Amino acid sequence: ERENAYGESELRLLTTIAASLGTALENARLFDETQRLLKETEQRATELAVINSIQEGMAAELDFQAIIDLVGDKLREVFHTGDLGIRWFDTKANLSHYLYTYEHGVRISVPPATPEPGGVWSKLVETRQPIVANSRAEYAVLGIKTIPGTDTGHSTVMVPILGSDRLLGSIVIEDHQRENAYGEAEVRLVSTVAASMGVALENARLFDETQRLLKETEQRNAELAIINSVQAALAAELNIQGIYDAVGDKIREIFGNRDMAIRIYDPQTNLLHYPYMYEHWERVEVPSQQLTERGFASHVIRTRETLLINEHMAQAVEKHGSRVLPGTDMEKSLLMVPLVAGDQVRGMIDLVDMEREHAFSDADLRLLQTLANSMSVALENARLFDETQRLLKETEQRNAELAIINSIQQGLAAELDFQAIVDLVGDKLREVFDTPDLGITWYDQKADLLHRLYSYEHGRRLTFAPASPRPGGLFDTVRK
Repeated sequence: ERENAYGESELRLLTTIAASLGTALENARLFDETQRLLKETEQRATELAVINSIQEGMAAELDFQAIIDLVGDKLREVFHTGDLGIRWFDTKANLSHYLYTYEHGVRISVPPATPEPGGVWSKLVETRQPIVANSRAEYAVLGIKTIPGTDTGHSTVMVPILGSDRLLGSIVIEDHQRENAYGEAEVRLVSTVAASMGVALENARLFDETQRLLKETEQRNAELAIINSVQAALAAELNIQGIYDAVGDKIREIFGNRDMAIRIYDPQTNLLHYPYMYEHWERVEVPSQQLTERGFASHVIRTRETLLINEHMAQAVEKHGSRVLPGTDMEKSLLMVPLVAGDQVRGMIDLVDMEREHAFSDADLRLLQTLANSMSVALENARLFDETQRLLKETEQRNAELAIINSIQQGLAAELDFQAIVDLVGDKLREVFDTPDLGITWYDQKADLLHRLYSYEHGRRLTFAPASPRPGGLFDTVRK
């Protein structure tokens, strides 16, 4: 409205106010910057605390799944989320395994799946960089698909787990309530954890692989020990019982001197034989038993399958119609593996624990099955060898008998004198049986007299007068 409205005093006042305001604004800016840096420092310190906590836990663990669970639980705690997953990729099988999956605070099981070509997994493989989707529209653009049976989130971050210069898996966090839930700080924290996790998981995988190879080596050594014990027994020309003893002792040694038994089944007689059995750490003798239609042994022979009973033995006995062998007690755990040769069950190996349930693990089952498979053929060969030896001895014995009979018959054919025939037979029998004591007696029924036609005692021939049989005597008994 007017000119010359402001003079020197107004200028001086405004200048003073501006100077004060500049200082105040600069102080405010510096305060805000300090607060921001303080918050970043606190946040970074929190991140480092989380990372250190996870790394300490991972350093103490070499079990693969334990590391997965530890990281997953810690990240759910840090992000206050009930929606988190850790996935592992099997390159050989081209399968993604969902090792740790929580949705809405509940752990769920998701079957392995083949990654979709060109999908979000392919992007992780190509870029090896985190993927962030802060809205469902971004989900669609990035090709993020919802796992069947689960809900679609509003925000997600997927961070690759790298190790040995390849993509091992990923950590996935979702928010089902809000968009724009994940920023630079969240991505940085999860990325740091994923980097540490890759190294730890690779170490755990290598440890598991080493343990697996070690167990395979131990198992193979156990198999070779069994096979060697059978071969050593065969080389020593032990009888079949000696072979059962050698094999049984070796199995007990491998399994820590547990109670056990070797049962052999004879399908011709339907008998179960117990050539080797320990109970309460002592060797016991059990007579052969007729195989019944029901029972543990019948089940194994009929199905040719391993039988493992780790609890509720009384109910299992009732279910299978089994019974306790005479002179033995009921066990609390039982592992029974068939001995199969060709297409027939030749017997079985029993491991038992008389004192506790759940005594046998899957590893025990696998090892005993492997040992049984290895020794089945060896034991069958030993049985056939023993059978062949028995038949050979019977044949040799029969041939010897025939040779004696032929020799006597030839002598008889050349003789017509009665006493000469008796003497010939007597002399030949004394020679065959290598005995100085032998007699041939002739009974005259009409006269009721015994004639001792040929009598030797202590290598000296004796002569006896004919005599009537003594009532109740040896001849009278034989005659009756």
